[in-house]
Amino acid sequence: MPLGIFLLWPALHLMYGLTEHRSYRIDIKRRYSGRLLLLISALLMSQPFGLEKGIFYWLFALMAIALCFVQLRIWQPKIVNIMTAISLIGFITMGFSNVLN
Repeated sequence: MPLGIFLLWPALHLMYGLTEHRSYRIDIKRRYSGRLLLLISALLMSQPFGLEKGIFYWLFALMAIALCFVQLRIWQPKIVNIMTAISLIGFITMGFSNVLN
């Protein structure tokens, strides 16, 4: 799985959070940091499959993760924090695995 996919969920969590329901109330620093994390994720999408396959996986994952994020944010907001932690653990694990191999 491309390494950048694991940063999509934390980026969405940074950009939208859990308590704000209006976009004008979200802190601008959080929005910019979420966009920066999305950019880093996009830069890492070519690892390890190459650019074309990485773009396909990244776009497909972005749509699926965004859909799940919105649904969980509305119906089960406590699970969003757990999913963010799991995603970051996956990113760290896959990152170490790519560096060591």
